[in-house]
Amino acid sequence: MKLSLPLQGYFDLLKHSPGEKKFVCINCGRPVSGLYRQISSTVLKIIDCDKCKKPADKYIEFEVLIILIDLILLSKPAYRHILYNSDCKNLWKIGCILILLEAYCFWTDAFRGITSITYRSHLTDPFLSEKGFYLSTVHFVAGFLLLYGFIYLFTRVLHRSVPRVTGNGKTYPHMLLHGVILASIGKFLFIPIIIWRENSTETGMAIHIVLVLMYFVISLVQIHSVVSDCTRSRSGVIVILAFIVKAYFLTRVSGLLQQFV
Repeated sequence: MKLSLPLQGYFDLLKHSPGEKKFVCINCGRPVSGLYRQISSTVLKIIDCDKCKKPADKYIEFEVLIILIDLILLSKPAYRHILYNSDCKNLWKIGCILILLEAYCFWTDAFRGITSITYRSHLTDPFLSEKGFYLSTVHFVAGFLLLYGFIYLFTRVLHRSVPRVTGNGKTYPHMLLHGVILASIGKFLFIPIIIWRENSTETGMAIHIVLVLMYFVISLVQIHSVVSDCTRSRSGVIVILAFIVKAYFLTRVSGLLQQFV
């Protein structure tokens, strides 16, 4: 009888040879040789971690909705499950969607309450108007790359004990990139701004945007703490420094892009 798992299709458990420490305990973050032991054709037993003595990954028995709820609640075990024990092939698609979402909000002046930058042309030419959306997309692609680059740089400077290879065998830059994309999922909360923009005040939209960005920063600090294996306070310093430097350089980039409007 074929074994069926709740996360079959994107949760990859069977590609690693037995004994290889390619998985990670979601509680302590230490490498483990496996996540479950097959008792029979229909029964699985989750393996306990040798270090913390807790189930290595309880989420292999959970439905996706429960995992998403824990992600929204900024659960470290949920982050470890997605980043280390799951197949993250589609995360880049989520990243592209989020960049396009932010670019659309920027292009439609939804962020006007917290920034003076705009790429919308005052001319009625449809081509020029569409060009503003492309410039907004370039703006946010540059912002994402700057944020990722400065987080990586400041982590190397302030937290020198970062391993070259993470617990599941993947390189640290690779896992950090996945982490930054995963932290950005909270930006889907920008969608209500698009839907109810006409019925909201500038102050209300500004408060909404600030709250979403605060949630993004908190989730990024949490994920950075997981991937870099450091304290939340150090991760907070690294992430905030990266945001400040990114904002400075992104202002220069936006100045160059506005010349094409």
